[in-house]
Amino acid sequence: MLEQIDLSKSIDKKEYEEITDDLKIKLGELQRKAWKMEIPIIIVFEGWHAAGMTDVINRFLMPLNPMGFELYTTGEPCVKEMKKPLLWRFWTKIPKKGSIAIFDRSWYRRAIIEHFVKGMHENDMEKCLNGMKFFERQLTDDGYLIIKFFLHVSQERQRERFESIRKKNLPLFLVEEEGKNYLDNYDEYFHLIERSIEITDTHQAPWTIVEAEDLRFATAKVMAEFVKTLEEKIEQKENENEMAHSHGNTNCAIPGLNSSVLKNVDLTKSISIKEYRKKRKNYQKRLVNLQYELFKQKKPVMIVFEGWDAAGKGGDIRRLVEKLNPRLYRVVPIGAPSDYELSHHYLWRFYNEIPEAGHTAIYDRSWYGRILVERVEDLCGRQEWKRAYREINEFEETLSNYGMIIIKFWLHIDKDEQLRRFEEREKTAHKKWKITPDDWRNRDMWSLYEGAVDEMLHRTSTTYAPWTIVESNNKHYSRIKVLETVVERLEKELGINDE
Repeated sequence: MLEQIDLSKSIDKKEYEEITDDLKIKLGELQRKAWKMEIPIIIVFEGWHAAGMTDVINRFLMPLNPMGFELYTTGEPCVKEMKKPLLWRFWTKIPKKGSIAIFDRSWYRRAIIEHFVKGMHENDMEKCLNGMKFFERQLTDDGYLIIKFFLHVSQERQRERFESIRKKNLPLFLVEEEGKNYLDNYDEYFHLIERSIEITDTHQAPWTIVEAEDLRFATAKVMAEFVKTLEEKIEQKENENEMAHSHGNTNCAIPGLNSSVLKNVDLTKSISIKEYRKKRKNYQKRLVNLQYELFKQKKPVMIVFEGWDAAGKGGDIRRLVEKLNPRLYRVVPIGAPSDYELSHHYLWRFYNEIPEAGHTAIYDRSWYGRILVERVEDLCGRQEWKRAYREINEFEETLSNYGMIIIKFWLHIDKDEQLRRFEEREKTAHKKWKITPDDWRNRDMWSLYEGAVDEMLHRTSTTYAPWTIVESNNKHYSRIKVLETVVERLEKELGINDE
């Protein structure tokens, strides 16, 4: 595909100025319009080293208002970034609505270089690229515009430009070691790059190959493509159906026809105090050793707690972390999103909370709010929450492929037990803070939430991130089951056999 690109394309200075004078005006106008319409934009610049990317990006930026964009230059990952999944550093940089994020090299650079330099297995490379497709589709489905450019030059022109840089005695970081690798292994990188472009050239985020032997031609093409693509996006948004948000009960399962995962849960399960204390001591001791083994093997862990109000999430979490080293775990309470969080893709705030290698993050509620609270309360559109099942599975699959251990709990109680606990909280002075008007209001929608939970458990329990339903009418039984599940899962993942 790259071999067929005509690299002889060029334009003279006069023609370049005539074309770009008009394009510069349009760039500024479209940026302002996208800001008002709250269209978030991501622009990716990839290409060969010495393809002229710095010059092209600089010329492209000049007509834009610097208050409306952020430029990120992607180099080798820092120590913190090396402890996180590859896409974490990019998820955390996605722009808010109306803003532009420009990546001077991106997630593709890291995938290609790490595949070549570190000898990543072909299957791992495919998984990595599929994760990038998930990432881009999730953003474009949420209204983001992604424009991707690959600046293409021949090996001969690349060598010429490297020599020019050396002769000018420019700072050495401009001819970094990775750049030398690109130069010395052009043919081998060529096929990796071509394959990566083929796999990730989707209709949501297509690639534009830019003939960059002549920098005037490359700059004009980048500007023209940006203008054309953003004009199409603006027109599409102007013509969107305003009925995107469906309201009423259409977002919930029809009574009697939904799945019945919860109906089969035996809530009579219990445990004696004596047995509870014995097992808690045993599991907590094993968990301490597992925590240090996780750190030693640099394995990150995410533990998710979802469940009915008053199901005992806080109590289960406390017993889980009671004996652990607080330097190696963090409890992440998830509440309603702030206005700033709402200006991003809903998964953005959760990517910001991903644990680093060897550490554990425990979530008191999570991204599943998208298909529970937001679904039942009509806080997002029908198409948004229906799409979220796939997005959440992709999110967890991407993390699992990186090496993340994901453990998920649904704490289940019946309606009578919930009422008993609500009333107890209201009567007990030091527990009154736990009960709010929202708890009572949510209880009135029990059947709607039950349908949403059933579908969530059915559609998001996967081989890499299965749900564990915890019978929680008896608090002691619930705490032991959580401890037991975590210990046994971690021992399995770490290859430890407890005798």
